[in-house]
Amino acid sequence: MTWFQTLPYLLEAALFLLLPGGLVTLSLGLRRLSAAALAGPVTISIAAVLAVVLPFAHIPWTPAAVLAGGILLAALLFGIRFFALRRLHPGSSLRHTLTTASLGASPAGTSPADAQQPKAGRPRSDVWVAAAFVAGAALILLELAVVFGTPESFSQTFDNVFHLNGVRYILDTGNASSLSMSKMTSGDAAPYFYPAAWHGLAAALVQLTGLPITAAVNVLNMAVAAVVWPLGCMMLTRTVAGNRPVSVGAAAILSALFAPFPLLLLDFGVLYPNFLAISMLPAVLASIALLFGVARDLRWPPMPRFTLPLLILPGLALAHPNGFMSLLALSVPIVLQAYARLAADHGYRARHRSAWLLASLGLGAGAVALYLLWSNIRPPEDAAFWEPVQTPRGAVWDVVANAAIDRPAAIGVSVLMLIGLYVCWRRGGRTWMIAAFVITGVLYVVVSGTLKGDLRSALTGVWYNDSNRLAALLPLTALPFAAVGVDSFAVWLRRRLDRLAASRPAAKDGAAKDGAGKESTGKENAGAGRGSRIAFTAICGVLALAALASQVPSMRAAIGSARMNYLETDHSLLISTDEQKIIDRLDGIVPEGDAIAVNPWTGGALAYALAHRETTAKHILTANTAAVDILNRNLRNADTDPDVCAALKATGVRYVLDFGANEVHFGDHPFPGLENLNNSLAVRLVLAEGGARLYEVTACRGT
Repeated sequence: MTWFQTLPYLLEAALFLLLPGGLVTLSLGLRRLSAAALAGPVTISIAAVLAVVLPFAHIPWTPAAVLAGGILLAALLFGIRFFALRRLHPGSSLRHTLTTASLGASPAGTSPADAQQPKAGRPRSDVWVAAAFVAGAALILLELAVVFGTPESFSQTFDNVFHLNGVRYILDTGNASSLSMSKMTSGDAAPYFYPAAWHGLAAALVQLTGLPITAAVNVLNMAVAAVVWPLGCMMLTRTVAGNRPVSVGAAAILSALFAPFPLLLLDFGVLYPNFLAISMLPAVLASIALLFGVARDLRWPPMPRFTLPLLILPGLALAHPNGFMSLLALSVPIVLQAYARLAADHGYRARHRSAWLLASLGLGAGAVALYLLWSNIRPPEDAAFWEPVQTPRGAVWDVVANAAIDRPAAIGVSVLMLIGLYVCWRRGGRTWMIAAFVITGVLYVVVSGTLKGDLRSALTGVWYNDSNRLAALLPLTALPFAAVGVDSFAVWLRRRLDRLAASRPAAKDGAAKDGAGKESTGKENAGAGRGSRIAFTAICGVLALAALASQVPSMRAAIGSARMNYLETDHSLLISTDEQKIIDRLDGIVPEGDAIAVNPWTGGALAYALAHRETTAKHILTANTAAVDILNRNLRNADTDPDVCAALKATGVRYVLDFGANEVHFGDHPFPGLENLNNSLAVRLVLAEGGARLYEVTACRGT
């Protein structure tokens, strides 16, 4: 399969991510960017919640269920709006508010309807914003195509064993619930919560397109990175910059130019659930800003303002809990700024004492809830084992230069980011976003540059004390300021050129005193205006190319690092070329009902995802059943040990994959029952490719 052949599937994936949620956002009265940017997170939330609910109704997991959920929810919300409107007087202000979609600029004290852009100016700005989105999405798709190499390549990393097998498990069981996904690896123990929203979406895409799991995973990740992430960045920038189409369009392009996201989480781990959660965060954070009324020059009608955060938060938590906790941390400045605004309005406090009291009580309750959530929604201490990777000074430089995780400094976006920070600080009203930038920066400095201890764990244990997970958050708060920097610089440059153009005719004006001279001066003014526009366009083009060029070292390093993890070679850490040849032939040798004994550390567990054959382990950290433990210790002696025969019967194992001793993390985890099978009388060799072997168990046939 070529990348060109995947284009229809990419469009299907994008439509699948946008359509159910888009119906909901449109039913709430949102339009244009607001409707598009929130559509993806709403779809993900619908899918994640339905995945939990459907098993209780004995309904299998399918993409049709997600679409039906979107249609039903949209119909319900539209019905509520419709019947509520029928009860209101046609001229009432509340009716006007409920029927007004989210519009462009809405200065304080004015209604959105009064603040629409001139109709003549809107098409041009809409074209720019749409073109910028297409450009940003295309850049991301190109970057990921280089990273993946081929549509069916897969990440040769530790966590991908679980992720790919998790998709296969959902397809086999028809159950994508985050409450039961862990049953795949829990052995004899009860299942536990695991965020399975990403796995459910990947399984639905396999069902929708018929693609192999590996190709569907890549297509899904490309669609999320190139659609959900840029649209969210544009929406967040809209709440920070106000009604500035240049800033919003710049955000789309800049979404492809930060090394820590989306590339890092498709490299390290691989952390697909975290990747999905962070892709949702910009749009979700924007909805929180709109909920509390701190967005600049943008208001939503009450229904979407209060409904959308409630709809999206469950999906964010089911994508990954630390995505939800990241949102809580970044929402604190929003809440505080909204509360401070009320506190400063003495007239409001005097007129609305009960509302002021409720706001104060809400703030206190929120603080208690934040403490409880922060204390409890975190991984176990033994899972948050990551060490600091540098000095505090180096970590601060990473934040300022967008150079996290040993990447070269991103000079272009960093300069733009600093310009945007300065402009937002001087103009005021964006304290919440500046504080969010400080929060992510401080958390990264703490996790990356300070010694292990209770304070470090208290602050960053939510993210496993892992520098990579927090580095991936840095673009979320840096990008809007870089977009503001683009707009501010463009405005400054245009003004300078206009002044220069105006000063030249003025110098000649004194010499032109008759009517003909004045006519000549008018022509010169028009020519000067055209000249300044041409100069502005040319200079902006050159500077844009320079900014893109300055990102090349950073992006090349990020792409190169990720690319290494998707290469299949003779020495790949998870599945080598020889091992892949064995897996490719399993469906023609191993009957469907038979299971294969594997050592998951050497990659054999992926036979479940890639060849659709049952394996004794489906993750490297699988909790084995008692029968599997017997096989791992003693299968090679099945011809003399009756306990092994009983274990073979209980597990259905009839074959063994021996992928040698090379482990994904260069460790040494012995599985003595599955090793040195060449001199065992319990098995026979069926297939060999290089050092990879497939054996059939010949012992215990009578049991």
